[in-house]
Amino acid sequence: MSRLSRPFFISLAATALAACTTTTQFSSNPPGAEVTYLNKVIGVTPFQYEVQDQFGWFSVYEFKATRAGHASKVLSFYERTPLDHNNVIPKAIHFDLEAAAKK
Repeated sequence: MSRLSRPFFISLAATALAACTTTTQFSSNPPGAEVTYLNKVIGVTPFQYEVQDQFGWFSVYEFKATRAGHASKVLSFYERTPLDHNNVIPKAIHFDLEAAAKK
């Protein structure tokens, strides 16, 4: 490895490790929706949560909102490049939930 490429790779590794979480505000209409991520309930809207970076190339982040009397909604965010981890999860995620059809 040349002297010029070593600093580049060190900088690249430091950048990848520097942004390990994204603080995101979750909300829904109507409020009071339970949000799950990685099969775990992370809160009831509105709330703030720190999403951990998955440290995988082309990771997918899926959040599911459920509320009684409403259809569930899933929002997915995709890492499009290996260096995209800083821009994948938005600072605010909002779920518009529709009333479930009456039987």
